Amino acid sequence: MTYIRILPALVLACVFSTLQAEEPKTFLLNPGVLTKVRQELQQQNSAYQKAFDKLREDADKASKQTPLSVMDKKQTPPSGDKHDYMSLAPYWWPDPKKPDGLPYIRRDGEVNPEREEFTDRDHIRTTISSVFTLSAAYYFTRHEPYAEHAARLLRTWFLDSATRMNPNVNFGQAIKGRTKGRGAGLIETSGFRFIVDALGLLEGSASWSASDRTAMKNWFEEYFVWLRSSEVGLDESDSKNNHGTWYDVQCASIALYLGKSDTARAILAEAKAKRVASQIEPDGRMPLELARTKALGYTTMNIDG
Repeated sequence: MTYIRILPALVLACVFSTLQAEEPKTFLLNPGVLTKVRQELQQQNSAYQKAFDKLREDADKASKQTPLSVMDKKQTPPSGDKHDYMSLAPYWWPDPKKPDGLPYIRRDGEVNPEREEFTDRDHIRTTISSVFTLSAAYYFTRHEPYAEHAARLLRTWFLDSATRMNPNVNFGQAIKGRTKGRGAGLIETSGFRFIVDALGLLEGSASWSASDRTAMKNWFEEYFVWLRSSEVGLDESDSKNNHGTWYDVQCASIALYLGKSDTARAILAEAKAKRVASQIEPDGRMPLELARTKALGYTTMNIDG
């Protein structure tokens, strides 16, 4: 995914050590190391300068990103509400033996180009990438226009009544003739882990107000309940492959953001048996990923989670 590559040097640095002093409230990125890197950059004699220059370049591009919304799509979800997120499953195609092509049939690894007609998936990825880049650039530079545009993108996608996404993914990865939505669609919102870190990086900005913070917390509170109790969410929780892994990543990240540390700790403790031991053989093989036509991609995707 695009946003995984945003801060290669800094993300790697943030895996290690914990330092104190005015640390941002982040969870994937190590807040102590972020603080140290920012201090070094301020001295203008840092090993991180090259990565920082690339970040500024990317942030300048992201500053030109038009705000995107679930309302941009031409399709209307089965609910009748365009505020609901909607996407089409990638590997399902019209059945050539049926006059209307229904129900769709699976061709693993072959993406149906019809999927691109549903814009929510691409738009949420672009929004997450842009917000994360701008927020990181703001943290290191305190250049307010970066935070201002990140806030504009966040409000458009999550908060403004005319454009916001409803806090559910009931219609993600639909399969025509089979299901209006399924748990697999939650892989498309796994990038919310970057949003919660971006919110921590935006702290202190005049462009991201107290009311914005409260509204965002409320959105994620409602989404978290849906994630953990809906039929679609529970379906993804039961997934045995990378989808289950990324469901846990999403739940744990949001739980930490919401201050539900005990819940996050329980999710991660359970994952040792539920995800790692059940999916990875003693020799390192992941049978459920190796069975796919794109085995290498799905194996590394699961390891990443």
